[in-house]
Amino acid sequence: MWTDGQRQRLVMEHQILQREGFSQFTVYHQAAYDTYYASGLATSNSGRGYSLYMPIPAGFPTQRPPLYITDPHPLLMADGKAISSLGVSHSMHTLTPHTSGYVQICHWRDARWHSGIVLQKVFLKAHIWIEAYEQHLATGRPLADFVRTMAEVA
Repeated sequence: MWTDGQRQRLVMEHQILQREGFSQFTVYHQAAYDTYYASGLATSNSGRGYSLYMPIPAGFPTQRPPLYITDPHPLLMADGKAISSLGVSHSMHTLTPHTSGYVQICHWRDARWHSGIVLQKVFLKAHIWIEAYEQHLATGRPLADFVRTMAEVA
């Protein structure tokens, strides 16, 4: 299923995470299923922890990997409703939730994803999303008020 080039790339991705100050995240290989995923704990400036899970698709690095927040679960909005109930939401920068109800954050548009993007950049965007989420909790304003989309910055 995985080419030698893909396997080498995933080893390199792990090395980049460790070297660039993202050692809380690791790329794992599930040998029994021959699948890969990256995960770890992101800590916000307020000290709250968020567990992140990124299953690596078979088309990686040319296919965008989804990124989910698995804890806290459910992830709630300022009004107490689950963010996952929104599904795809421009205002909250979310995509279709995981079948288990985990929020999928929008870190890159499919049309703008390319093989030159490393997982460290995805986890960096997750940190930005989390900080915006905490501002949402404090103010009730949507994440879009704190994080611009790629179209707005391109």
